Order: sequence, then structure tokens, then C-alpha cells
Amino acid sequence: MMERQEKQDNSKAGIIQFIKFNLVGIVNTLVDFSVFTVLTFFGMYYMAAQVISYSCGVVNSFMMNKYWTFGDKSTPHGYEIFKFIAVNGVSLAVSLSILYPIKPVLGVLSAKIIATLFSMMINFVGSKLWVFKKA
Repeated sequence: MMERQEKQDNSKAGIIQFIKFNLVGIVNTLVDFSVFTVLTFFGMYYMAAQVISYSCGVVNSFMMNKYWTFGDKSTPHGYEIFKFIAVNGVSLAVSLSILYPIKPVLGVLSAKIIATLFSMMINFVGSKLWVFKKA
């Protein structure tokens, strides 16, 4: 009986964590899209704007996910930051590899949305299973 209760508690905690991760993702996306829009409005090349705007979202993502989503109150340490940067580097590479060929066909906004969806999936899996995984 006690095992069943623990599984239900873990399941509920996992659902809450997933909801928090997605709320943080919405905030990150707003940061990313806002910076991207401002930079491209002022004439910056869209690929350079993507790198900068994505990086702004990454900083926000690390702080909010570490402390709020995954409840880790410890001071960030080098290996954790390295893992986070690695996951987001892969995610950025995927984002750029999608954005570049799709932009001429669908336009920059549609391409940005598609690239963002793929990078979000990579980020959740990498953050949950590797970066913020409790030992």
C-alpha cells in the first residue's frame, strides 16, 4: 500500500514538474521571440539574431528551471552549467539547421516556430534526464 502511495506522489510531482517546465518554456520563448523580433527589426541578419535571442532564453531557462521547476536550491556548479550549455548547444544547432532551410519556403516566423518546437523537445529531455537529474 505504501509503495502505491509513493508512486502516486512521484507521478503527481512529475506532472507538476512537467507543467512548470512548460510554463518556463513559455517565458523562455517570449524572451527568445522578443529579442529576435527586436534584433531583426533593427536589421540584424536573422541567423545572428537567432543565436543571440536563443542565448537570452537559455540564461532565463537555466535560472528558472534550476530553482523553480526542479527545486534545486544549490549554487550552480561548473559541471551542471557545462551540461546545460551542452544540451542547449545541441538544441541551438538543431534549431539553426531547421530555421535555415525552412525560412525561404515558409517565411521567418513559421520557420522560427517550427525550429522552436524541436528545440523545446530536446531541452526537456536533456534537462530532465541529464542536467537537473537528482543523483
